[in-house]
Amino acid sequence: MEYKTRNQLKNLVALNAAIAEADEEIQKIQKGIIASGFEVGYISALNELKQKVIYFRYQKVKICSELYDKIETLEDEQEKRLLKYRYIRGYRWEAIADIMGYSVRQIFNIHNKAFQIIEHN
Repeated sequence: MEYKTRNQLKNLVALNAAIAEADEEIQKIQKGIIASGFEVGYISALNELKQKVIYFRYQKVKICSELYDKIETLEDEQEKRLLKYRYIRGYRWEAIADIMGYSVRQIFNIHNKAFQIIEHN
């Protein structure tokens, strides 16, 4: 359970980054299409990126679904909120600390405690 959960969390963070990066590339390509007309190369590249984004989002939904169920097993509401902010919504540690009114160090401590509970369930 522990190894699988850790990998799911790492994959989720990576997927969030990949989706954001692909979305940015799609916007750049779309601007290029508008600026230069409808060139086949641009359209093909855009379609490839869109397919990657669809795949990444599908993978994210699968992982989020499993992790959400694990997060909901926690009794502490702060732990639930923190894990949802980080892994379901993809917030950065600093943003979570600001939202929850804690230091980043406190956020890491809450995270580690919550993660240990999830690993052993």
